Amino acid sequence: MWTNIFRPYLFAGLHLLGWLLLGFLMLFYIPLTWNVILPSVFWLWQIIVLFLLIIIFYSNAKIIVPKTIIKDNTSLFLIWAFLAIVAMQLIAYFYTSQTDLHAKVSLVLGFKKNRNPYFDNYAFMLTLMVLGISTSLSMLQYWQKAAQHKQKLEQDKTMAELAMLKAQINPHFFFNSLNSIYSLTYTDIEDSRNALHTLSRMMRYLLYSTEETTTLLKEAEFMRDFIALMKLRANSKLTITTDIPEKIQDYPIVPMLLLPLVENAFKHGIHATDKSEIHISLRQNGSNLEFEVENTYFEKSATTNEGGIGLTNTKRRLHLIYPHRHSLTAGIAKNGMYNVKLQITLE
Repeated sequence: MWTNIFRPYLFAGLHLLGWLLLGFLMLFYIPLTWNVILPSVFWLWQIIVLFLLIIIFYSNAKIIVPKTIIKDNTSLFLIWAFLAIVAMQLIAYFYTSQTDLHAKVSLVLGFKKNRNPYFDNYAFMLTLMVLGISTSLSMLQYWQKAAQHKQKLEQDKTMAELAMLKAQINPHFFFNSLNSIYSLTYTDIEDSRNALHTLSRMMRYLLYSTEETTTLLKEAEFMRDFIALMKLRANSKLTITTDIPEKIQDYPIVPMLLLPLVENAFKHGIHATDKSEIHISLRQNGSNLEFEVENTYFEKSATTNEGGIGLTNTKRRLHLIYPHRHSLTAGIAKNGMYNVKLQITLE
């Protein structure tokens, strides 16, 4: 934040420092090292050249380069550069011819032969240097702005996609939970009331957890409530085992990241007549988290189990939020169960 605020002042300071350095070299260092008294027309010419170089520099950087090279019109830029060089040569010729500068300087320095009055090497080299530096600086700033704009677009796209994925997860979860409670009202009113209380606590957590991250403790408690809710609906042929420790070292985590994996197991790993099993375990080693969900594999639910909304969204969220910090595997294990294992580094 502070970098962005002071960046314009930093660039302005660098520009001022650069011109002061060039002005010092042109007006003081080089002339004074000759140890001779130079005519006043020489000092005036140095000031005029410095002023003209400043005009060329900023005209090129702020106007010409953005309208030519950046818009893939290099030929127009080359024409401008040629005209700038010619203009400097004409000004140099006009000034030196009117003031007889070359002859006066040659006399002071002891030169026997005057320079070519039709071509000023000094003005030519300085013009080329200024054109080169200003073009490079303008292109560098353009590339930096383009990179920042691209990064901003990617960040906006990522945030929009995460919001969409979260919006998909929450209604999906509540739809299944309400269906479970609705089924329970036909068998046990008291259990359905307890289920509604559990669901209200879960809804309160979601409604008031509007931050981008929550804590691992809260997420684990939320998952326990969900499992308890699903147990109320489970039939006698379903076996549910959980290994979620009560004492968890707390770390920040994005909300609703682990739950879709559990929800997927309940949705696709339960059969109405056959025996079903669901095993859920959470292990932690510092900031390294290992979460594993295993459920009975049924042929009819194979496609949805492997590519359901919950698993697909979780993969996408992990890719966006924890790139290079997670590992997610899903498939049929050696024991014939459908196994999903997530390993993630939270810090």
